[in-house]
Amino acid sequence: MNITFKEHYRKPIQYILGILSIIYLSFVCIYSVDQFDLGFIPSIVGRLQQGQEMYKDFDYIRPFFTLIFWDSLLKWIPASSAYFILICRILFVIQCFATTLIFQKLLFDKIRYEISFLFVICFMHVFPIMPWHTVDGIFFGAISLYFYKRKWLLSTLVFLGITALTKQSFFIFSFGLSLFVFRDLFIKRTLIRKDIIVSGISFLLLIFALFQYHIIENFAAFWNLVFNTSIASSFYDSSIAPYLFSSKWQSALLIAGLVSIYFIKVKKEIFEYILLILFPVLIIYPLFNNGGYTGINTLFLLLAVLFLKYNPQEKNVFFLLFLGWTSTISWGANTPTFFVFILMIKFLEDKTRFFWGLWLVSLSSFLLIRLNYPYFSESIFSTRYVFAKDIPAVSGLLMSEKEYEYIKESENLEKEYPNIIFLPGSPLLDVVNGKYLDRASWEMDVEYPKWKTDLSKLDANIFAVDEKKFILFKDGFYKSSFTVEVMKKKKIIKKTKYFVIYGND
Repeated sequence: MNITFKEHYRKPIQYILGILSIIYLSFVCIYSVDQFDLGFIPSIVGRLQQGQEMYKDFDYIRPFFTLIFWDSLLKWIPASSAYFILICRILFVIQCFATTLIFQKLLFDKIRYEISFLFVICFMHVFPIMPWHTVDGIFFGAISLYFYKRKWLLSTLVFLGITALTKQSFFIFSFGLSLFVFRDLFIKRTLIRKDIIVSGISFLLLIFALFQYHIIENFAAFWNLVFNTSIASSFYDSSIAPYLFSSKWQSALLIAGLVSIYFIKVKKEIFEYILLILFPVLIIYPLFNNGGYTGINTLFLLLAVLFLKYNPQEKNVFFLLFLGWTSTISWGANTPTFFVFILMIKFLEDKTRFFWGLWLVSLSSFLLIRLNYPYFSESIFSTRYVFAKDIPAVSGLLMSEKEYEYIKESENLEKEYPNIIFLPGSPLLDVVNGKYLDRASWEMDVEYPKWKTDLSKLDANIFAVDEKKFILFKDGFYKSSFTVEVMKKKKIIKKTKYFVIYGND
């Protein structure tokens, strides 16, 4: 690949966009907080730091490696420290950057810093800046593919195992790629010395972690929570249906259209120009759609067909498509946005003269979308923002005044009621207050299988319910029966600006 600019303007533009990209990546680390997802993984790290054991002392319905990974990264940084969430976000951005560097090695062989910035900006798109199991699975899956490209087959197998241990949907990716590895092992029957060393050390560390985190000791609890079929969603609904339309006729037309594209004789350049138009349109569109994307899944299918038609020899592209698909098998966010824009850039690698424009459009659009539509928060353009200081975990973050008051009120309530539990699903408040009194910081049924047992044990506790948030958890897939029962059985003690306090007589 030869992504270059004409010398007389290439370097100045690169330097300017590079500096702006660094500013952007720094800004997203501090901008905005949400009371839903931001504190989820950090709250579990906080539990581990306090000596709780996975699956035994708290509910976690996914495999364990994301928790081991983040607990190891944050081992010497207490969850109660002032800048804990900021540090988590910085590490997350570094992780995304490392992931996209590996993507470059898979797709282009060489690493160029300008592509690195564009890739990481597109990979992160407008995803909230926070540790997340799906991103971990993609990260370790990319490492597996890198080892496989180098023919380090044993290391590939070890990291495929790690990938599968981040989230159930990656079982499919790990199993599929392992078939290629075993085939190559059978054919090659020779091993590389460095591969043996790296795989051996990695495997021993994994085994050590299993014992260090009491996974073997609590294996029965692990199995019951991770492979709980009562909370599993339909495979079709979470893996196939998101790529089709609700109408069977529309889905049939989509499939017929994709098949036709594969068989008709059209120069690749025609589709390159089509994608050059689609790229900025798709990135800008959320500004006119309340921050939401559209057509991402259909574009993902189109890219798969185009690569199959014009670049069938690009094995790593198809492995990334496979990884991208398995990453979307989930209860929510079934869109391969982490991969779509990067794969578009790969398909457009011959149109290098448009590269700076794609970089500029991506950087400016994602910034504007984040400013206008922060994840589960208010826009900086519509409300006053303040820097948090002298607050455990969230100091150094720029948040709306409402979020600041919300957190401060929770602190005051925790001082008044030391055994208080915030509902429904306020993991960030658990981190701020350093209290993990129930078995799940997300108190929704699907994330809290043992809520009934827990409820009887917590009869003496005080509960603070955010009734505005409760509307989202009152029924449906994300229902919080724990909160429903608290509101039924407990009495209202008092009301504050953001919470209704429940307790016994």
